[in-house]
Amino acid sequence: MNNNKFRGLLPAVSVLSAGVAVANLAFAQESKSAYAIEEVTVTARKVEENLQEVPIAVTAFSGDMLERRQINSSDDIGKITPNLQFSNNAPLAGNNNSSVIFIRGVGQISARANTDPGVGLYIDDVYMGQSVGGSMEMRDIANVQVLRGPQGTLFGRNTIGGAVLLSTTEPGDELGGKARVGMGEDGLFEVFGAVDLPVSDTLKTRFTIGSKQQDGYVIRVSDGTDLGDTNNMTLTGKLVFEPSDSFRAKLNLDYTEADENGSPLVFAGYNNNTDVNDTSADAAWFGANQSVGAGCPDAWIAQPGPPGRPVETADGSALDVSGLLTAGGGPRGYVGENADPRCVNSQWDAGPYASNGTYPVESTLDNRGISTNLEWSLNDSTTLKSITSYRELAWTGKRDADNTPFTILHTDFDSSGDQFSQEFQLNYESESLTAVAGLYYYDETVTDILKVQVADRPSGFSCGEGTDRCHLDSDNNITDNQSVAMFGQLTYDVTETLSATLGIRRTEETKASIPDQFDYIDPEVKYLPKKRYEADFSATTVSGSLSYNVSDTTMVYGSYSEGFKGGGWNSTFNFALTESDLEAGHQFDQEEVKTYELGFKSDLSDSLRVNGAVFSSDYTDLQFTYRVFIAPWIFNAGKASIDGAELEFTWLPSDNWIVEGGLGYLDSSIDETAEIVVPGRPVNSGVAQGNQLPFSPELQGNVGVGYNLDLGTYLVSPRVDISYSDPVFFDASNTALIAQMDSYAVVDLSVAVEAPDADWKLVVGANNATDEEYRVSGNSSLSSGSGYAEAAYARPRVLFANLTYNF
Repeated sequence: MNNNKFRGLLPAVSVLSAGVAVANLAFAQESKSAYAIEEVTVTARKVEENLQEVPIAVTAFSGDMLERRQINSSDDIGKITPNLQFSNNAPLAGNNNSSVIFIRGVGQISARANTDPGVGLYIDDVYMGQSVGGSMEMRDIANVQVLRGPQGTLFGRNTIGGAVLLSTTEPGDELGGKARVGMGEDGLFEVFGAVDLPVSDTLKTRFTIGSKQQDGYVIRVSDGTDLGDTNNMTLTGKLVFEPSDSFRAKLNLDYTEADENGSPLVFAGYNNNTDVNDTSADAAWFGANQSVGAGCPDAWIAQPGPPGRPVETADGSALDVSGLLTAGGGPRGYVGENADPRCVNSQWDAGPYASNGTYPVESTLDNRGISTNLEWSLNDSTTLKSITSYRELAWTGKRDADNTPFTILHTDFDSSGDQFSQEFQLNYESESLTAVAGLYYYDETVTDILKVQVADRPSGFSCGEGTDRCHLDSDNNITDNQSVAMFGQLTYDVTETLSATLGIRRTEETKASIPDQFDYIDPEVKYLPKKRYEADFSATTVSGSLSYNVSDTTMVYGSYSEGFKGGGWNSTFNFALTESDLEAGHQFDQEEVKTYELGFKSDLSDSLRVNGAVFSSDYTDLQFTYRVFIAPWIFNAGKASIDGAELEFTWLPSDNWIVEGGLGYLDSSIDETAEIVVPGRPVNSGVAQGNQLPFSPELQGNVGVGYNLDLGTYLVSPRVDISYSDPVFFDASNTALIAQMDSYAVVDLSVAVEAPDADWKLVVGANNATDEEYRVSGNSSLSSGSGYAEAAYARPRVLFANLTYNF
């Protein structure tokens, strides 16, 4: 830990009121228009506790608060949570439902099953093993909890950065429900219905159905296809059986499907060699290859070879430019910056909401799961829980990564798999002692079929319409992962004001990969032997904290926590691997984080709540993506330090007003980089000391202001929410061409009108009311032969209206 940097943050605590942790609360209305701060219950330590008494950095949102702040999808949670980046990861997966989640600078960018998420996403206590499916509509959510920092004791698997816990609404005691219909710009139309059907006093059920359609906001110039569209449907069922006070059983069922045109990706840059006399440049050689093949009059290429070989032009003749000869080495190329449509260059940049791509694209999802939660009260202080789940996930994602009419790099994902998990918990609570012990098992098998079409073949093999200068790889892989863990945590009240917590977890994982990878020109020649590759990873992680009640309204705490994320096997290759290749880069190791934190939670009055913390993290063996030739391989890239602070508050200036918000600060830096060598292969990354971690803006904040007005017998509630972010990089190389290089603020406006008996509510508003233009993700291969960069922008302003009827 960098102690000097940590001490340097302490003044920021007093300026900020200090940092992390949190509390976004639920609100009760004493009268129809009056706000009041109320106690918030969280399950961040596997038992129900008052948020203000938990020495953990956790933010909690009720379902009503999410609705009030227009949080319509999981991606939106980051807008109201400091130091949380929850975005879509389409630039790699080509799927609109793929998520990338970072908390305090720790997460994972890759969407493939061979890499684990860095932040655990849980729905009704069940871990979601893949990032695809993480971007979802928030249709029937009762509450959300965001746990910051490593959760390596109680939640364990892949919570090295933190955890996001989503809980769905419980069945009601009486027949009833609600229906909602919404409309808006871009052809927005959505419907949602939920009904509570109590079968008896001991058996209650709830069923929901929801659907959303909306036109895309990025248009393909070639055919008018709208990308970034929404077309999904969700069904859920929940049954709760409670035959006695000592036993409760819950069954959860869910199904989601999506069938959409494709992800809203656009051209972000091309690393073209525009110097006709530069025979040493090898970046973006694919574009030169395609340009010459298409007949571009202002381009040349030269194949790999010794110094002095001539260059080739579109008509096949040697180019005579002062006797230009290559300097030797890899392929070389040149394309002039012009408007000739036969040339690959920056002319294909169509702006943030248009694409010149022509490769067929699509994004589909089939996600279904079942889980049971059984709970026995053995006596007044001891409870036994069993949580069993099974999920099947299938998705496709086709993308034109270069966003030009040429074959530079196209990907076609087809993934299907299943996961099973079983957790047992034994919880004990007495007046002075709380204990949690458990066992956890997880099994996951995923089959990925990935076709990668690139333009690096000189001639003689056709794999795309209109070109014979390309190369089609099949990067198929079966991922088979198992994880077993045992954990325990004790919290003891030493005195009435001082409490101590100690936790420990032992995790053992087996990661296996069965690759079947080849070039379609000769499918029998495998890039590496087709067999089962297997490796074990393990860690013992601990956590501890001390909390002290300064007064009846203020608690301070200090904590230490550890987290780890298992390693795995690279599974994306586009050439035959040698023994040295396999040794250098087939397997990557686990990564680890250690975090020190100081925080406070305080209800300063009946109208003001302030929670905050400061922290310092040591991040080692970071799993970053490097390009080996053009293939993305994951290596353990070095070490990083992360120091930061967070503050969240709720203020009620009067009964009718509410002001709530938060501020996050991150100082992230890559301190050491590992030397990555694959003998005889070019390795490109751009990862350097001093780089900022991806998805880690220095400042991130939000503020929301709401007002309740009794207008006759109706309740009218206007509201404005503003979220702010400093510039943010989307890769460890800090590539400017794909980054959001300017700070930005997003403004959401709404007005709600509620009927006297609360049986209906009308909401009208505007998301991104100022029509702010900003990027939400990006991907770069600028340093390789493919030389492309792609980005995705947020949707422009959308005016909307929705009507909810309660019955």
